[in-house]
Amino acid sequence: MSFGRKTPFSAPQERRRSPEPRLSLGADSPLGRYNPFVKTFTVSHNVVHLWKGQKRAEGDRVSQVLLGATVSVLDEAEGGAWVYVQGDDTYRGWTERALLMSPDPEIAPRPPGLGGMIAVSAPFADVRERPELASGLVVRLSIGSIVSVHDADVSGWRKVALPGGESGWIRAEALAPLPVANSPEAIPALAVRWAKEFLGTPYLWGGSSAFGLDCSGLAQLCYRLAGIVLRRDADIQRSDPRFVPVVGERQLGDLVFFGNKETEKITHVGLDLGDRR
Repeated sequence: MSFGRKTPFSAPQERRRSPEPRLSLGADSPLGRYNPFVKTFTVSHNVVHLWKGQKRAEGDRVSQVLLGATVSVLDEAEGGAWVYVQGDDTYRGWTERALLMSPDPEIAPRPPGLGGMIAVSAPFADVRERPELASGLVVRLSIGSIVSVHDADVSGWRKVALPGGESGWIRAEALAPLPVANSPEAIPALAVRWAKEFLGTPYLWGGSSAFGLDCSGLAQLCYRLAGIVLRRDADIQRSDPRFVPVVGERQLGDLVFFGNKETEKITHVGLDLGDRR
């Protein structure tokens, strides 16, 4: 498996992900490198929207970040009520400061996406007040959310602490260690498996969670769950220097880009499911 080969512009175009270790985007990668001089915050709401500016118009949502993610604050407005942030995928947008919190001093500073935490590994996971299904709902989390586990398994439940001070219980089977791309050969099949899991997910412009996805959000989330952090937006994904265009037959998990041949503008991305699908 390789990440792609080059052909003249057409619609669609395919790009393959490179299996090189630098694509894990951990602490030693260009996208994931930790900068101790940048102010960082932890997402404390289950899903936080990123906007083009300091407003909440539907068409101005550009992306989302999930609970437990680390973002870097690059600017602020309205007396600090709004902050301009960057996620671990280098994507930037405005969000409300009230939806973020200072990192836990016991685990901060830490590189984005790393540091002894546990990720939600089911499409949705309900945090309950007590370790029983009939207990009150604290919050519903999307897959990819990051929580801190404090107690051992209790009858199939794990007690978790949430950013912001709340705590609750999650079914143990809905939690797993943070994804790491240890086996490049397995990455495409794992990403495709997740893509199939998200069949039927509502379309949401700028969506990056199981609550709603757009095309590049789907590709990004599927590869994130396989241990690879992709950039956001189809055109930015296609221009990512870590990718090389496909020559010849596509392979399972290749990214397929669609656009206007005359303008060479990329407008859509999908994952190859194998057998030319």
